[in-house]
Amino acid sequence: MEKKLSRRSLLRVFGIGAAATWVAACTPQVVKETVIVEKQVEVEKEVTTVVEKEVEKIVEQTVVVEQAAAEPEGEVIFWGHDQHPLDLAAEGFVQKYPKVTWTSPHPADSGTMFNAAVASGTGCPDLIWLEATQVQDFGCNDLLFETSPILEPVAEDFHPAKLAEAFVTKTGKYVGWPGDISVSGFYYRYDQFEAMGYGDVDWENLTYDDFFLMAEDLASKGKYLFCLPADGWSALFNLILQQVGGLYVSEDGQEIKVDDEKGIEAMTIVKNLYDTGAGLDVAWWSAPYWASIQDGTLIGDFAPAWAKGFWEAQIKTPEQGAGYWRIAKFPTGSNIKYRTGIWGGATLCTPNCAEHKENAMLYMQYALGSLEGCALTGGWGIIPAYRPYLNSSLFKSARSHIFGDWAFNEFWAEQEKGLSQEYYRPAGWGAVDAIVTREMMTIVRGEKPVDQGMQEIAELSKPDFERTMCKL
Repeated sequence: MEKKLSRRSLLRVFGIGAAATWVAACTPQVVKETVIVEKQVEVEKEVTTVVEKEVEKIVEQTVVVEQAAAEPEGEVIFWGHDQHPLDLAAEGFVQKYPKVTWTSPHPADSGTMFNAAVASGTGCPDLIWLEATQVQDFGCNDLLFETSPILEPVAEDFHPAKLAEAFVTKTGKYVGWPGDISVSGFYYRYDQFEAMGYGDVDWENLTYDDFFLMAEDLASKGKYLFCLPADGWSALFNLILQQVGGLYVSEDGQEIKVDDEKGIEAMTIVKNLYDTGAGLDVAWWSAPYWASIQDGTLIGDFAPAWAKGFWEAQIKTPEQGAGYWRIAKFPTGSNIKYRTGIWGGATLCTPNCAEHKENAMLYMQYALGSLEGCALTGGWGIIPAYRPYLNSSLFKSARSHIFGDWAFNEFWAEQEKGLSQEYYRPAGWGAVDAIVTREMMTIVRGEKPVDQGMQEIAELSKPDFERTMCKL
């Protein structure tokens, strides 16, 4: 039925028909006897009762048919890393749609498998958790299912920066659902700062110049304030580049921008951080990294909100820092525009070769576009970009043993409002990022001038960038 009819509407239709039939059957004679009038009333009541019963049957049958037709069934297959937060929302999803089976195999080589599946057009998952650059890469080649019809009507409920990552300029389509907002901050262990004489830091107004002096002093006392592996750490540069309003690649994805004045300024700040000696030379989240966190040697780091789930797994006791961690805005300064940045932040997508697209669309809307789904997904550590959730008590009342009673999500709710809306990661972004990682340490160690080093990064990036960019 294209248009639903209520019981009252059907009664009106059938009632009018019955009355018309009755009037037509009566010859237009003037009958004044009361008995005849009473008979007419009785017959009309009888007809109405019969009609009502028939209408009730029709309505009941229609509801049953519509419910059966509307109830989704089948399967929805998701590929993501082991212990993925989207599996948490699946628990609520299958209760809401009991005839849909959630399948989440967690293949270790999901990236390679996905590329092969998309290339062959067979064996594809229904849902895949893609980084921003992957969304743009696949979307540019029209390999992802369009989500515009379900996303555009509710677009105002999502952060513009995350909407942009799901939109492909070349095709004019949304090809995913905004996922993790991946807002970031400076994690620090306040008890260790107090013990070192920095219990009254004004984090709200702390400048990078102030931070350099503090970091140098703490490094002289055997403490480290951030991770900076000797083989390069583009994540740190990328966060600071966002702070000054810079870009790896232009918004339209057609030009490398990493070597402009903003790129030079961001790398200069990274060099100054390196010069303090407070950067810990270990691989990020390696065993030595966690050991340094647990023993109070690494007492700070620049990190995203989604780190929480991993930190909770490593920090269990007060001796390891449980209850003593806090988060602050990134330092400020004369040319700093933003006090936070996007680090990672995947988008939930469906490839065109998926078999259960309808179920995939339902899952997107539930897990990342409803209060119930976001509460389940966000409990692990990612922060869905759904603003009604970010403004809710479900989000702001959360607590974690690593932060104690401190309302960490109230902090993230404020940081979300301060994200750059001029930061983009179009196709080709990854080619530039790879060269930044490979070459940046020659700059921060002072082996070449910053401006020269950034120009060389741009030149070295060009071949792979031009190969992977989305030509308009």
